[in-house]
Amino acid sequence: MKKIALIGSLSFCLLATGAHAQDAGLTVRDLDAQNPKRLTLAELQQLLPGAKMSRLTAAGWQHYWTNEPGGSFVVSASNMNPGISRSQAASTAQGKWHIADDGRYCVLIEWKRNPTEEWCRYILQTSDGYYATKSDQTKAEKVYKLDIKK
Repeated sequence: MKKIALIGSLSFCLLATGAHAQDAGLTVRDLDAQNPKRLTLAELQQLLPGAKMSRLTAAGWQHYWTNEPGGSFVVSASNMNPGISRSQAASTAQGKWHIADDGRYCVLIEWKRNPTEEWCRYILQTSDGYYATKSDQTKAEKVYKLDIKK
């Protein structure tokens, strides 16, 4: 019975890892069938303040935060992968966000155990939700799923 449970757990982990890897491998080209639209500066100014944000990283970390109107947030991170110890499986960090003049959503997260994370991305809206990317002009550019809820 223990072998069956172990095999089932390992199978789930392999499937979950495959899903993460697949998400991390998406490109702008992969979104073509979903009619991606890059959000404008004005659209982002309406959508992002007060928005509840979340993402799943390729390493299995789930991040949640709310964009406070003043430009700050606290991100909560959790990871249920078996290789992560309980003491390392959850954390919080201070962050800042803003919208750049060129219409990119910019984030700075000051992680306690990891290097500071800083990035700016264009936000694409599709029939499947939102994606962040460095450029929507290059079809091979990677995109990252970003859940945004008002």
